[in-house]
Amino acid sequence: MNIASQPPFTIPDIYLSELPTGAAKSAVNTLGTKIAKGEFPIGATIPKEADLAQLLGVSRTIVRDAVKVLSGKGMVRTARRYGTRVLPFESWNLMDPDVISWHDPASPAATRVYRDCTQLRYIVEPEAAALAAINATAEQRQTILRAAEHISLDKSGPHGMIAADYTFHATILEATGNVMLRQMQGFILALLQFSYPTGAQVAPEEKVSRRKHILVAEAIAARDSGAARNRMADMLKQNKMIADLIDGRDG
Repeated sequence: MNIASQPPFTIPDIYLSELPTGAAKSAVNTLGTKIAKGEFPIGATIPKEADLAQLLGVSRTIVRDAVKVLSGKGMVRTARRYGTRVLPFESWNLMDPDVISWHDPASPAATRVYRDCTQLRYIVEPEAAALAAINATAEQRQTILRAAEHISLDKSGPHGMIAADYTFHATILEATGNVMLRQMQGFILALLQFSYPTGAQVAPEEKVSRRKHILVAEAIAARDSGAARNRMADMLKQNKMIADLIDGRDG
């Protein structure tokens, strides 16, 4: 089948999957974003339950449930003697896609999130590519290659480009056959959606990135684990470069 005739890639809705849609999800998103942006600073006590209910336009029960979710993500802690307090950044579950998605380039910790997540990817993803080269099915190899070819603004547009990039990395993680690596898919999606605007001002030429993705995909398709590992590491070097540039600019 011609690549152009195949359906475009889409971004899955994987955030806050533990909550129903509606007011509860909206309340968690609003409070999580306010904490990530520093509107409720680290160490501060957030408004009382009744005040939050009025602020968000929801019931106190929904506020209580939202705070429980944020507590489970390591962002707040509730105690009778001081109310609900924002915990130190190091306590937040930064492997949680929701926590990453609540940051944006203007968030106080944006640079650190991007830098540290990029370092983690550089450690993990080359080995994941090597495993995928060994274990991937024929369908997964085709999907990885097709996704790499669609990492292009001309082919996919901004939204479709992120969707293709996510599909590329998520399918590699799935193709490893390792359930722990597969569970990093949500983390990768959140990081890509966060990092595209974060690194846009210092990103290398788009065609260079696309070509490097294709080289990784071709190595996986050829079942060459060594080449897949090395090419993924080379591709992620540009992400490290972006992280270093941003870190130096903000330092």
